[in-house]
Amino acid sequence: MLEVIRQARPSHLLVAADGPEDDSRCQETRRLILAGIDWPCTVETLFSPTRQGCKKAVSSALDWAFERHAELIILEDDCLPDLSFFSFCDEMLKLYRDVPEIMQICGSNLTGFQAADENYFFSRFGPIWGWASWRRAWQAYDVNMSCWPEFRKAGRLKKICTEPFEASWRKQVFDAVHQGRVDTWDYQWAFAKLVQGGLSIVPACNLVSNLGFGADSTHTSNPNDPRAALPTESMASPLVHPSRRAACVQADQHYLRTVVGLPAVVCSIAAVRHMIRSLLRP
Repeated sequence: MLEVIRQARPSHLLVAADGPEDDSRCQETRRLILAGIDWPCTVETLFSPTRQGCKKAVSSALDWAFERHAELIILEDDCLPDLSFFSFCDEMLKLYRDVPEIMQICGSNLTGFQAADENYFFSRFGPIWGWASWRRAWQAYDVNMSCWPEFRKAGRLKKICTEPFEASWRKQVFDAVHQGRVDTWDYQWAFAKLVQGGLSIVPACNLVSNLGFGADSTHTSNPNDPRAALPTESMASPLVHPSRRAACVQADQHYLRTVVGLPAVVCSIAAVRHMIRSLLRP
């Protein structure tokens, strides 16, 4: 990953790492990363002296980073980007800087879905294996999901998720995260976007490959997972932009089927009506 970052040559680089500080592997990893930054660059670090775990370490690092910068391109250690990922994110950050409903720019396209001849599409889902965002969007993030019980009680999830399978899946996940049964930070980000009616930008080609699948992984332990080590492509330029700023219903249904696991035969009447309205909307 660092070699690709070196090719991109950012003028400012933030490096955050979980602990423990006295672990020789942690010390060596930190040393190698800092030694590898050999181009003119302002470097800021956040190295935890203790092991915090995925939830606290990543969320606090992102809080720290967004306090310092209004826009960020974010990569975790097991994500290998194509060089064009950086220019794509940079262009999207500028183009949608003042569009509040756009909350995330994704580097991963996990399904291979493409929308006509456009270079990206909008989605209600947003993989975080290489992504970018703005401070204005991150301000909606709450690692503890404090408003989830009220949100669930009010039935808002069913109103937003017209497909019952999706609503049931999200409810199970959000319950587990809110109750502390899952040590992670990213489902809270998905919840924040859902509450805000936020959209993610997804590239038509996969720009980031997750190499972190295996027995020693925190969450992605299956090396045969179809999402593991997906090949990357370079983004074409100049970009062809979507004609409408709305979630691509076909792409989201495809994501539900291929990534989440929605059975092909499950399709509610409400979802069909929603799809028709979306297609007819100017």
